Amino acid sequence: MNEIQERIALSFKSQGLMATLGAQLVSVTDGEVQIALPFSEQLCQQHGYVHAGAITSVLDSACG
Repeated sequence: MNEIQERIALSFKSQGLMATLGAQLVSVTDGEVQIALPFSEQLCQQHGYVHAGAITSVLDSACG
């Protein structure tokens, strides 16, 4: 793991919201970050789908 990848991994680990959501940093490469958000009923809205707020929070983290 290079210095940038380590820095991103450390930053991700310090994000309490990602831990609360159960999000996992999958991979970090030049120009790309992959984060998994495993399905959880705790993250669902009233119709049983994962809440857009949870998804966009993970997207925001990946883009940041």
